[in-house]
Amino acid sequence: MNGKYKYVKGERVFRANAVFAGMACAVLIFVSGFRENIGDTGTYRQIFNKLPANLFSFLKHPTIKEDTGFYAIAAVIKQYISKDSQIILLCMAIITIGLIFITYYKNTDMIEMAVFLFITSGCYLVTMNGVRQYLASAILFFCFPMIHKKQWKFYIPIVLLCSTIHQSALIFLILYFIVDQPAWGNTTKWILFVGIFLFISYPVTGPILANILGETQYGSYKEALTSSGAGANIIRVLVMAVPVVLSYMGKEFLKGKEKYYNIIVNFSVINLIAILLATKFWIYARFNMYFSLYMVVLLVWCIKYLFDERNEKIVYLMCMACYTVYYFYEMYISLGYGANYHHFIQSIGIGL
Repeated sequence: MNGKYKYVKGERVFRANAVFAGMACAVLIFVSGFRENIGDTGTYRQIFNKLPANLFSFLKHPTIKEDTGFYAIAAVIKQYISKDSQIILLCMAIITIGLIFITYYKNTDMIEMAVFLFITSGCYLVTMNGVRQYLASAILFFCFPMIHKKQWKFYIPIVLLCSTIHQSALIFLILYFIVDQPAWGNTTKWILFVGIFLFISYPVTGPILANILGETQYGSYKEALTSSGAGANIIRVLVMAVPVVLSYMGKEFLKGKEKYYNIIVNFSVINLIAILLATKFWIYARFNMYFSLYMVVLLVWCIKYLFDERNEKIVYLMCMACYTVYYFYEMYISLGYGANYHHFIQSIGIGL
């Protein structure tokens, strides 16, 4: 994607062509906003239909006891924009995908690769399933530079507000003090050690984690958390391990190249630990909704900085080929969507 270098606050940065980037963003918003039958889409539409027709009624007689922030937003949409349940999907797509695109645009030189990985790594599809959590995730992803700038007076209230959208966002109150430590230093090593320890000792630590999660909105999965099976497959673990392994192998080349390097690496390591634990039970993969976005940035940086110009093109093409194969595997074989993609646009009367 074409672009040019600009000076932002005295710093020379590359910016992709905003028009083409905006068009790509609009396409993904369109597909997501007019979808049908993906994940929990039907459930969200049913809840939207049951919400009071105005915000005052919602606040006076709340029908939702958890994640009230999200449903308050939905009530505002219903009162001031449209009562059609399709509109909640469109509004969430605009906010979620829009914030993710802006963050990629500002922090990567290869916006086209970032978007490609966002789609083929599975992140895009999950935005249509875990709507509440991905909305919180997109907001926190957009705000992660505040961690580096030590703007805790702004960041912490944002985390608290996001926790009203999805309670699990509270984990970022702890991560604020962790992720901006030197990449591959003691903090990163401790994250890896704790994660691997929890993985190996899962028969013992699994019930403990279940008790902890049992006090959250994941409490309904408490019994399942202590069981075996129904976990993520090892292929997903290997895919999410690629940028982490590359960044470790090239840590001397990456260090200091990007001002948010420490944050992106540590979030990516946490993302790998989450999917590793998800091989024991799938519920831990819910946390990948928060961290996989950072993994995409890290992989783009690895392609940019770890290879010379000639090899960069080869790695670029290899990355596209490998992730295309992975995307086909996930969508067609693992999830079984295949030709059923036509249901994305049935709701606006366009059949395939």
